[in-house]
Amino acid sequence: MDRNRKIDNFPHCSLLLLSFFEQKGCQNSELKRELDDLDLSDHNYIESDGDLQTDGHSSSVTYRDLLHELQNQVQPQLPVDAEQAQAAREMAAELIRIADLLEQRVLFQAAETLTKKLDSCDTQLWSRHLSDGVQGLLHQVAGAKEFKKELVEMALTFVLMKTVCERVPCFLFRLYGTVVQYFGPR
Repeated sequence: MDRNRKIDNFPHCSLLLLSFFEQKGCQNSELKRELDDLDLSDHNYIESDGDLQTDGHSSSVTYRDLLHELQNQVQPQLPVDAEQAQAAREMAAELIRIADLLEQRVLFQAAETLTKKLDSCDTQLWSRHLSDGVQGLLHQVAGAKEFKKELVEMALTFVLMKTVCERVPCFLFRLYGTVVQYFGPR
């Protein structure tokens, strides 16, 4: 895969982010559960008390339906074909290689700072704090210049998000939406 592939050629940030998390793995079991809830292939049902809606349909809905509705708020639709899924896995692997350039100490310091900021501010400010954290990391990453800046930013954003979510798994849904919006079509 071309390490300088344009991000614009891969418009499905949502799928890429999920693939990144899947390949990178989770050390926190609570975060793993949060990711499983975020996975759109889940077909579990949320049952109501059996009442019918005014249109005569059951009010039972699937997690997939709810997540699809949430997903449409941050990005129109996830791709479902095997070719796009494979492209996401390949690009996520490349982002992981870039992210691995980070020194763990630097990443943990950035994650600690970001976690504190996110914990004490409104969700509307998360994008700015995340961006500030990524920009700070950009200045500290040795070897990042060999990659396209957009790829490095995406890799650092994903790894910083993952590190924060390992610490505070309940941030996953909100950070996921923030990241997808940030990298989404402009």
